[in-house]
Amino acid sequence: MTDQPLSESVLHARFDHLGRGLSDRVLLSPGDDMAMLRLDDSGHLLVAADQVVIGRHVRLDEDPHAIGRKAVLRNLSDVAAMAARPIATIAAATLSPRRSHGWAEQLHAGLHETGLAFDAPLIGGDLATHISEDSADVIAVTILAIPALPANRVISRKGAEAGDLLAVTGRLGGSLDSTGGGRHLDFPPRLEEAIQLAELLGPDLVAMLDVSDGVARDAGRLAAAGGLDARITAATLPCNPGCGWKEAVGDGEDYELLFACRRQPPAMLNGVPVTVIGRFVETANPPGAVKIEVDGIIRSISDLGWEHAGF
Repeated sequence: MTDQPLSESVLHARFDHLGRGLSDRVLLSPGDDMAMLRLDDSGHLLVAADQVVIGRHVRLDEDPHAIGRKAVLRNLSDVAAMAARPIATIAAATLSPRRSHGWAEQLHAGLHETGLAFDAPLIGGDLATHISEDSADVIAVTILAIPALPANRVISRKGAEAGDLLAVTGRLGGSLDSTGGGRHLDFPPRLEEAIQLAELLGPDLVAMLDVSDGVARDAGRLAAAGGLDARITAATLPCNPGCGWKEAVGDGEDYELLFACRRQPPAMLNGVPVTVIGRFVETANPPGAVKIEVDGIIRSISDLGWEHAGF
């Protein structure tokens, strides 16, 4: 096999393929925001893991408490994407030997306090150090959750059909801007909004994820899961102040809900605006392409989005 540059999207597709055909205990396999397992007592458990790499997801000089908080919030956003409820977190950190005891304590405080604030206490984990002082610190969090909807229903990424609406909560863009108030460090995971949305729309809410890598990339993931493409109208995008359509679809780290639905969603959820930004359409090509209409001109934006570039 010919070697190629490292690509998160390519690796995800490969790993998702290898994760098919697992035990029938695995109800949702790799490729969604969380996996779901059937337990022996007929209960259902959702599991996900995410990490913060210092220098990639946060600045090298970031406050350790804020780093710990973000590591948990990112996972809570995955729980929201499934319309589930978190129950516990586990954290593992590999730190440079140059880190002080006090720095590590502040990191733990961020993890611990954030978990408690969302009824997902930090119940264990692991700590190790790199051999080299120049190695990047990595904080990995695993989160456990349970379905919040009747009959153990969760909202996966799969289910969109041609003609379904594409909608998003909140506002988009500028999360990594140093003048943006640090939104990528301290954001509200849309846990209650997701559950409320699922209750209001019922079976008409057909697919959902959280916007971590930008609408351009994440809309493509929803579309590809349904064998479709996505079309967005720039004029409808709910942009944060100072952001245009490119920032709204490409910046990432917004952690808003992006979803497919069969009918008009509510305009507001718990005071959070909800906006329809496009539709899913049939494709004659490999699925997952995303295009946007800007001033009457159709442009491809599949190459936009966040590919974990360094700070």
